[in-house]
This record gives sequence, C-alpha cells and structure tokens, in this order.
Amino acid sequence: MPNMLLSLVNVIVTLWVSWAHGQGRTCDFPEIKHGSIYEEHRYKQAFPVAPGKYFYYSCDRSFASPSQSLWTRITCTEDGWSPTPRCLRQCFFPWVKHGRSASSGQTHQEGDTVPVVCDEGYSLPLHQSSITCGERGWSMPPMCSRTGSRRKCGRPPTINNGDITTFPSANYAPGDSVQYRCQAYYKLQGNRILTCRDGEWSEPPKCLEACVTSEEMMEKHNIQLRWRQNKKLYIESDDTVEFTCRRGYRAVSPRSAFRVTCRAGKLTYPTCE
Repeated sequence: MPNMLLSLVNVIVTLWVSWAHGQGRTCDFPEIKHGSIYEEHRYKQAFPVAPGKYFYYSCDRSFASPSQSLWTRITCTEDGWSPTPRCLRQCFFPWVKHGRSASSGQTHQEGDTVPVVCDEGYSLPLHQSSITCGERGWSMPPMCSRTGSRRKCGRPPTINNGDITTFPSANYAPGDSVQYRCQAYYKLQGNRILTCRDGEWSEPPKCLEACVTSEEMMEKHNIQLRWRQNKKLYIESDDTVEFTCRRGYRAVSPRSAFRVTCRAGKLTYPTCE
C-alpha cells in the first residue's frame, strides 16, 4: 500500500511539473526580415505573448509571404510561431533577348529556378541553362549573348561607393565575369555579377546610400529612437527605423510617420511638441 501511494504521488508531481512547464512557454517578438507585423510600434512592448495570441504581418516591396497574402496571420503555439513568418523575394521574369522561356511575363518566388533556351549561337553567361530567383533578385540577367564572339572587354565599369571583389585586369575574354560589392552600410541594387558579352559589360549595379540618424534633427523635432539608446544609427536603403516622442512631448505628426523608411540616404523625421 505505501508503494502504491508513493507511485501515485510521483505521477501527480510529474503531471504538475509538465503542466507548469507548458504554462511558462511564450513567444518572443517575431523579427521578420523584409517584413513587419501590423502596427508593430503599438504591440511590440506587449511581448512575449502566451500561446493562442495571433498577429498579422506584411512584407516589404518586392517580397511576399509564402501564402502570397497581403496580410498573413501567425499564431503563438507551444512550439513557437505558426506558420513561421517569412518574406520571400518576388522576381519578375521579362522577355528574353535572343532566347525564350515559358516564364516570360511571370513573377517567381525566391528559390524558383527558371529554364532558359537561347537561340542558336547564343547562350546565358557561363553557359548556364537556367537562372534562379534569390533574395537579391535573379542570379544573372535573363539575356542570351552570342557565343562565337572574340571581342574582349576592357576594365569593368566603376561604381560609386563600391568596387569589384578581385584585382582588375586590363582585358577580359567573352564570358568572363566579375563580382561587385558595396562599401559598409551601402546596399547593392541590381545584379552583383557582370559578364563580358561581345566586347561590352552588362549593366553594372548601384550602391544605395545609407541613412544616418541625426542627433541635431532629433532634438529639433523633439524625438528619439524608439528601440535603441544610441543617438547615431546607420540604416540601409529601404530599411525602416522607428522614433518616439521625448519625455514630456506629444506627437504632432500622424502615428504612421514615426516608422520611417530610408530613401536614397534621406530620412523624413516626425515631429513632437
């Protein structure tokens, strides 16, 4: 009898510990690359949240959730967020010069691979037969170039705030490629890989200027960074930063103005008084 009582006590304790452990599970704020939850500035301070709570998120321009919905619902479960919030790159496939593809005029999602058939005497860079949609766009331009050309290219074109990753040569053979990268805090726009085609380089990328929060401007507008203590912050182009009023001031600008996107190195500051 004592042994049975002891076993029963052990079972009850085990069940209670399991229940208590489950009760303590929560979900932290979902950091979504290339996206954000609805009214993030309003709800962020409420995290972590208990299982059963749900939110909606949307993706930045040129990105979409796996469901392709404008707003996607995610729910806090004991295993974390379900479904896992993701924002995938959307790549538009144009008409192929000197070639063809069944995907012309269609939009593909990050991870998709599209076959390309080039006309006779033409090929994709590096003689590839397909291109892939990645986080930064297509892996290479969907353009077929003449394969029999013997014309070489000179030095790769220079770009502002960026350079190629290898030491430049005086001449490049047809089909040779170079890769570009931007300086710190600058964001590369376009294809990072350029290919020599028939004596000419393909279109070079651009390095978009970053934004730097100005302590002087924040003091002038009576605002401060919402989630950071530092007064100077670098923000890549197309990324966002949130502001809030300094203690003792109230918002004059609309609520939406306190979530600011970096555009061509410039920020539009909200105002408090």
